[in-house]
Amino acid sequence: MKKLPLILAALLPALAFAHNDHAHNHGVGQLGIVVEGDQLTLLLELPQHDVVGFERAPRNAREQLTVQAALEKLKTPAKLFTPTAAAQCVASEQKIDAPLLEGAKGHHGHGDVEVRYVYRCAQPAALTNLKSTVSAEFPRVRSLNVSFAGPKGQKAGKLDAKNPVFAW
Repeated sequence: MKKLPLILAALLPALAFAHNDHAHNHGVGQLGIVVEGDQLTLLLELPQHDVVGFERAPRNAREQLTVQAALEKLKTPAKLFTPTAAAQCVASEQKIDAPLLEGAKGHHGHGDVEVRYVYRCAQPAALTNLKSTVSAEFPRVRSLNVSFAGPKGQKAGKLDAKNPVFAW
């Protein structure tokens, strides 16, 4: 297992607190942004209902197609996020955790989709913002509550269709 970057390790308790505090609010996702060195890490959490329209394993072929389309979007970070172009960031890792969508047995209740994207940036000093198109790709997601940690400190904010760019 890879060791977590120091800033990411420091931000995880705050994200866990935010997760517990937000109590699975439909239409609202959580986004953690961590910048450390040449690495940009995004931690995205969305209610499963906002991703596919239901909170359980798919029951038929139509729902399975909906799930596959959603997972394809999640597997393509460029569809969801655009880091500052001048920073020349390239997605290098991703991990999707969606037990209900992936057919895991024994998961019931409110499902969440959690995704971790890691980018490597050739010009990290130029990395000053992130644009989100999550609401365009998943229209049920009205907004993202953002927690940021980076070399200039911590910051919080909100992204939505009218304000899709988070700057630091």
